[in-house]
Order: sequence, then C-alpha cells, then structure tokens
Amino acid sequence: MSRDSGSLIGRIFNLDNGFMRFLARISDIVLLNFLFVFCSIPIVTFGASLTAMYSVTLKMSRNEEGHIIKDFFKAYKENLLQGCILGISAIIVVAFIIIDLKIISVSGNESLKYIQILCYSIAIWAYIMYLYAFPILARFSLKLKDIFKNSMLISMINIKYTLILIALNIPYILMMLYSEVAFLLLLTILLIFGFSTLALCQSYFFRKVLEKYEEVDN
Repeated sequence: MSRDSGSLIGRIFNLDNGFMRFLARISDIVLLNFLFVFCSIPIVTFGASLTAMYSVTLKMSRNEEGHIIKDFFKAYKENLLQGCILGISAIIVVAFIIIDLKIISVSGNESLKYIQILCYSIAIWAYIMYLYAFPILARFSLKLKDIFKNSMLISMINIKYTLILIALNIPYILMMLYSEVAFLLLLTILLIFGFSTLALCQSYFFRKVLEKYEEVDN
C-alpha cells in the first residue's frame, strides 16, 4: 500500500472528518429513536419520553449534545411527572376526538355535522398546542397550566414557524394514508429512526423560536 493511499484511509477514518461526524450523527439518531420507543412502551410514559427526546434534539440542533443516553435519561427523570401528565392528557384528547368522530360517522345524522366540524377544529387546536408543549417542557421549568398557555401564545406569535413545523409532518401523514404497504414502510422507518429524525428537524426551528424566550427567562 502506498503512502498516499494510507494517508487517504487515515483521513477517512479520522474522527474529525466530516464523513465520520455524519456517521456519528446517524448512530446518535438511531440510538435516540430506540430510547424514545423503548421508554414509551408503557404508553403512560410516552410524554416523558417525548420530552426527553426533544431535550436531546434541541441540544443536537446547537451541537451541544454530550452523551446521548446520559442526556436522555437525565431529562427523562427531571420531567417524568409533568411529561407523563402531558402525554396522558394528549392521549385522552386524541381518544375523545376519535370516538366522537366515529360515533358521528356511524350515526349518519346530518345534524351532527356541526359537531364534526367542532371536533376537527379542536383536533387542530390541540395538535398545535401539544406540538409546542413538549419542547417547551424540555427547555423551561414551568407549571403545566403555563406550558399550555405559552404553547398557544408562542404558536400564534410565530405562525410562520408553526406552519413549517406542521409541514414537516406531511410526508409521514401521506405515507400513512397512501397504502398499507406505505404504512408498513412508515412504521418500519419510525421504529428505526423516524421519530428522532422528525424531532431533530423540528428542533432546528424550535431553537429559533424558543431562544428569544430563553433570553427573557434568564
């Protein structure tokens, strides 16, 4: 092997090399996704797990992450109670809306169309509120009522970023609705790296939105 080829291999496997940093980031994303999925298995801990994932991805968006596992479980423990309550409330809201829409669909009563519109309106409002709630919990020490209030205020004040954050979910929604094969592919992606990838993409925009409030909080 020539000296030049040895030097090339050395540059490729140099930990400071851009390619190696890319591989390290991919492995971090897969690891973080596994931690999120594993810690969400009890379902009631879904909110704490989601908060912990956002805590890590917000740091990753600033290149401030340390040890992924250590950072995840540190945030998980710190936000366990509030995260669980937040997650359970989100699950209850989703279940309530789905059940109501199912009842309206089965009944076939035209007079219930207004309630159906109301359910869709509540679904959009709840989605936007919870979209911001978990990252806010990950970054600030607030009471739950303040998290809900600030989630709606921040989402309306930063409507441009809110629309971008919603748009990031569109590929996932399209795959879910397109076909059974696409849905199974989406499920596979989500279980391997999909959740953490979406959270990281969102975190670049959450960082822009939340950093101005971090300055005020400090």
